[in-house]
Amino acid sequence: MATIKFSIRGNNNPTKIYIRFVANRETDIKLATPLVVNPTYFNPSNGKIRKISQFAERDSLQNQLDTLEYYIINKYNEGTTKGDIINKDWLTDCLNLHFNKFEKKDANFLLNYCDIYIEKLGLKTNDRTGELGTSKTTITKYKTIKLKIQGFQEYKRHKYKLSEVDLKYRNDFLKYLLEVEKLSRNTAGRYIKFLKTICLDAQKSGYTVSPQLQQIKGFSVQIDKTYLNWEELAKIEDVDLKEPHLQDARDWLLIGCYIGQRAGDLLQLTSQNIKQIGNLDFIELIQQKTKKRVSILIHNKVKDILNKRDGNFPPIYSQNIDSSKTKFNLYIKDVCKEAKLDEIISGARINPDTSRKENGDFPKWELVTSHICRRSFATNYYGDIPTGLLMNVTGHSTEKEFLNYIGKTAIDYAQQMAMYWNIQSQKQEKESVLRIAK
Repeated sequence: MATIKFSIRGNNNPTKIYIRFVANRETDIKLATPLVVNPTYFNPSNGKIRKISQFAERDSLQNQLDTLEYYIINKYNEGTTKGDIINKDWLTDCLNLHFNKFEKKDANFLLNYCDIYIEKLGLKTNDRTGELGTSKTTITKYKTIKLKIQGFQEYKRHKYKLSEVDLKYRNDFLKYLLEVEKLSRNTAGRYIKFLKTICLDAQKSGYTVSPQLQQIKGFSVQIDKTYLNWEELAKIEDVDLKEPHLQDARDWLLIGCYIGQRAGDLLQLTSQNIKQIGNLDFIELIQQKTKKRVSILIHNKVKDILNKRDGNFPPIYSQNIDSSKTKFNLYIKDVCKEAKLDEIISGARINPDTSRKENGDFPKWELVTSHICRRSFATNYYGDIPTGLLMNVTGHSTEKEFLNYIGKTAIDYAQQMAMYWNIQSQKQEKESVLRIAK
């Protein structure tokens, strides 16, 4: 639970009152407020104004501190719900808003323009749906890249202008992300892309950027994509699970692999999402990220799960969707471990000690995350169902994006080609026999 305490420094009269905001082990911030007090009237043990009769403004000043505390706690609760990054900048903004204290920021500086770009995201038109605004996930991504840019500036002890984001900046920033932040190469490459997007937006808005901006390129590194094939899904379905929370996780996992949705959409499904058209049952939902309405025919395996639950989906783990996703991610690893999915394969996982993603060879169950639902659906059905229909369910906008997403390997494609030629050969032999018979 977040806590606030007020303090002072020194014995000068008047002296500033400081606020200390603690949310967890990583978030412990102390800043000066605009409020001042005679140190004689302040009680450092409880962070309150002393009840001294000669201090006529005592109640007024204490009320200001109480109001500020209430305001900050409320902003924190709102911020965690929206996915805000709680740090020193966040607390500074809260204080400025509360005391109506604003300072003009020069948007020619990269970090300041990040704030402008993030604010504009709320007014952006979605290219796919035409609707106003962007997803919470996208906003969080750009708030994160702003933090990385800020960390780099502090590391270099230099405030960079938009015009300074050139090839040298790109290389220095990339080196910082890899060696200091110790991010994976894919994550670092993605942040370079985000950086360029912000600077290109500034250029469109009339700000001066480096002539080398167009030469800045992000990158991605090909990694093995983990998915669950039909045989593994059968093992998961048949494994004997004792704990109810693992039984629920197993059912959510199977449903997800047969309907191909992101965890944020999957875990919010209820019986209200089930629609009937003629003799067919569908799951209808609006995808949070794309704002796209999709209808998915209910697979018999999903029907079996719903029927044993009297037509309902499994219970969720929390009313907070992010908390539910976290628990789901943990539980499905246990489910896959119980199902003996312990083949050693290449992949990437979060190291629990460093909280960083690392590549290597691990038992398959360790690599299972909620994202495996959507990828398993796309990969398992590719080649059996027209790609356009699959993309309509998964929400991919281009076939290139879809093919890069699925977990097919060169061997998979070779085997699929062999099956295709086998079918064609049988077809040709059949036609040849019919011609001879005539």
